[in-house]
Amino acid sequence: MINSIFEAILQILSDVSSRGQHGYDAVVLLALLVNYRKYESVNPYIVKLSIVDDEPTLDGMGMVVHQALTEYNRQYKDKEEENQGGFFSTLTSMVGSMFIADADEKLSVQTNEAILLALYEAVHLNRNFITVLAQSHPEIDIAVTPTTTTPTTPTTPLGTTPPSLDSNFLSYFLCRRCVQIIHKLLCYQKKCRIRLHYTWRELWSALINLLKFLLSNETTLLAKHNIFHLALLVVNLFNMFITYGDTFLPTSNSYDELYYEIVRMHQVFDNLYCMVLRVSTNTGQWKEAASKVTHALVNVRAIINHFNPKIESYAAVNHISQLSEEQVLEVVRSNYDTLTLKLQDGLDQFERYSEQPKEAAFFKELVRSISLNVRKNVSLNTLSQDVLLKEFSTIS
Repeated sequence: MINSIFEAILQILSDVSSRGQHGYDAVVLLALLVNYRKYESVNPYIVKLSIVDDEPTLDGMGMVVHQALTEYNRQYKDKEEENQGGFFSTLTSMVGSMFIADADEKLSVQTNEAILLALYEAVHLNRNFITVLAQSHPEIDIAVTPTTTTPTTPTTPLGTTPPSLDSNFLSYFLCRRCVQIIHKLLCYQKKCRIRLHYTWRELWSALINLLKFLLSNETTLLAKHNIFHLALLVVNLFNMFITYGDTFLPTSNSYDELYYEIVRMHQVFDNLYCMVLRVSTNTGQWKEAASKVTHALVNVRAIINHFNPKIESYAAVNHISQLSEEQVLEVVRSNYDTLTLKLQDGLDQFERYSEQPKEAAFFKELVRSISLNVRKNVSLNTLSQDVLLKEFSTIS
């Protein structure tokens, strides 16, 4: 920390030629330096990164991050197509490997934690970098994918981390954080009345699959995590859609599809209610947390209990053994007026993000994992140290 190399890193990122050769390593190095004992003392790299306003430098950093994550997405897509499992089986495999360290089915695509950390720090610390995210970069052929820090065929499964990191802790944190981010986005959409033309059913299905996983692995997960907190976050996302969906869902059909999905997957919500009711009525560590989920499920259960009998009645009257989706939707549309829901307060409120102290433990573990991974995989054999020293000697 005595001899700063911050300016040297910036010059590498701002120059097209040097960025092509060393851009990835420079970004990873910067991310590690920014996190070096940042909770214990004043870190000058944090201050310096926060005030960078040089456009070529910020653009260069954005290009490196963009290209690295694009490559990751390409690898993931190739592996997903290779498995031919579709969205739901992929999600199940992903969530399973997130929480169960010895999951049998694994997607051998290594998450690029170092680049994700660099992206987080750049956005978190530097307002100027945010504008970079909205720009398109013509320099698409730049070679920023690392050749010395990542194995040619990564073996770490998607959603997991190297053995040096407590993968259960990290993965639970990431999953919870993803759900919280979705909640904040919905709050923003509701506040500004932004209607995204997005296939919301995919999100609802993914959230329900997450609940299914929590239910299937209750005993294993409760040994280390308060899964009722995560379950509450997921249920309240559905409550956001139920209560405020008319302010941000693109069409009225989207609202119909939400109710259809809840009714179609009612067994998952029924099982969740049985689990939290059982835990909340017994004395134990999770009594209060489970009780909150019980109360949060009131409107979801009201929807299920209201529409299910009407769907069964429609099928019986019309002598249909299995209704089509359109027939179920028609029943839903015809029976909104008799549905009674309870107003739930605070659904559009969220706790503002603060890295310290809540997230400090996570970042310490993450940085430790990245550092060990870089040490393990980096090789200087393919680099000419003479050339590198000569290049650095010309940087002022």
